[in-house]
Amino acid sequence: MRGDTTRVLIAGGGVAALEAALALRALAAERVTVELLAPEPLFWYRPMSVGEPFGLGETRHFDLSELAAQAGGTFTPGALLAVDASQRRARTSGGEIDYDLLLVATGAVPQPAVPGALTFRGPADTDRVRELLDRVDAGRIGRLAFVIPAGAIWTLPAYELALMTAAHVEGRGVDLVLLTPEREPLALFGPEATAAVESLLDERGIELRTGAYAEAYGDGALVVAGGELVAADAAIALPRLKVPRIHGIPQTVEGFIPVDAHTRVVGLRDVYAAGDVTSFPVKQGGIAAQQAEVAASAIAAAAGADLEPSPFRPVLRGLLLTGGAPRFLRREITGGFGETSVAAAEPLWWPPAKIVGRYLAPFLAGIAGVESPSATAPPAGALDIEVEVDPSAVANSYASRPPLPGERVVEDVMNADPLVVAPEDTLGELAEKLRERDAGSALVCDYGRLIGIITSRDLLRAYAERVHPSEGTAREWMTAQPLAVPPGTSLEEAGLTMSEYGFHHLPVVDDERPVGLVGLRDTVRSSVAPAARFRVGLGT
Repeated sequence: MRGDTTRVLIAGGGVAALEAALALRALAAERVTVELLAPEPLFWYRPMSVGEPFGLGETRHFDLSELAAQAGGTFTPGALLAVDASQRRARTSGGEIDYDLLLVATGAVPQPAVPGALTFRGPADTDRVRELLDRVDAGRIGRLAFVIPAGAIWTLPAYELALMTAAHVEGRGVDLVLLTPEREPLALFGPEATAAVESLLDERGIELRTGAYAEAYGDGALVVAGGELVAADAAIALPRLKVPRIHGIPQTVEGFIPVDAHTRVVGLRDVYAAGDVTSFPVKQGGIAAQQAEVAASAIAAAAGADLEPSPFRPVLRGLLLTGGAPRFLRREITGGFGETSVAAAEPLWWPPAKIVGRYLAPFLAGIAGVESPSATAPPAGALDIEVEVDPSAVANSYASRPPLPGERVVEDVMNADPLVVAPEDTLGELAEKLRERDAGSALVCDYGRLIGIITSRDLLRAYAERVHPSEGTAREWMTAQPLAVPPGTSLEEAGLTMSEYGFHHLPVVDDERPVGLVGLRDTVRSSVAPAARFRVGLGT
């Protein structure tokens, strides 16, 4: 700290970063200085990009330095590369920055999930979708598929693309099909929203295939798990999300950062995370904004503000663009308090923005010179909701993946006595244990529960960052919330999982407790070409 002022570094330039900066201005006032760190100079408002190919939306961008200044902070160009939590120092692509409190809100990077399909990531792919629609208009595409892959993604854009395409090609005899691993369409929003979306899909003549894990597209067909082929002249797929490695921060195999109920990074002092970069399984702007508000309240309290930090109690909201009147969706999911699901043509929350941010929505409206939605009286029936989303509902919304052929299971070949270390073991202690056991990896457990896996490669990463063996800990350098499989998983499935994610060891767990470790060499090579999307342990 400098005097009575707490230095807050916010790494990121998206929704979560800006919402947090604005919230800190409101909650902590003169108690904090805020520095915004981002590799790009612009903030892109992306939610409406799904409508751009159809002339129904516009992606807008704003200068980050101007936004930061108006939010009461400063802007520094650069990417976050590493964090030394013990010294409160961040290493960036432009040098080192000292901080008192750090908020990681760097977002996630979209990656192709279905080889051969057109991946729709947002504004960058608008022209490609337009070109595909031109081919439809020219009669060169008679059947078009929309694909939701497995993984930590926001599924709504796939339904929007399908519905807007249906409106675009109405009466032309073009067949449309939507494939999703969900048990029901938009299952996260609950039965009322599901029924409304099913009705819309049926009205527009869109074939729906639930419980479908599409693996690749080619030769006029989608390959679906289990070997089924679904005919299509072209396919548009949503991406999977990954986060680049930030040295010194515990991350999952996909790079996501585990946080507690107040968005503190698990195991690190004075480090918080919010938005898509966290391991919360729902990736959506409204959720990111809610996490950012929680982080801001915790940071403000740590800086001396007279307030009680509020825990993360997310509400899932969505505005579904259909090519006609938009549908407003809301889901309240509680752990034991009941649930409510609604779909309507009128806003069910206020302000009715595509991204619902308490501070960001009116702020951007002011910057853009339009009337602030919050300045207008809310419609009848507008609800103020504060009900917790249960992350387990995300996993439950997906159908079980079809089993692969084969009877052998990992329990038959696994190492039933793997090396287990504690999260606070130093890297030096870990290296000694790996040498004693002649092992290349160790499971990290906290009170018997698996929380990570650390390998000799992780040790090399730490030493390359000049981390002293007696100072760095397993928690800081492990892969957090690792992919894991139960003992009854087939060897083919385990092998495909390791091949897809590029690692050589897979923990075997029973009720979150490790019972073994299986290596890639132990598994039977599968003859199925596309990598399977096995979801156990992903982002939960």
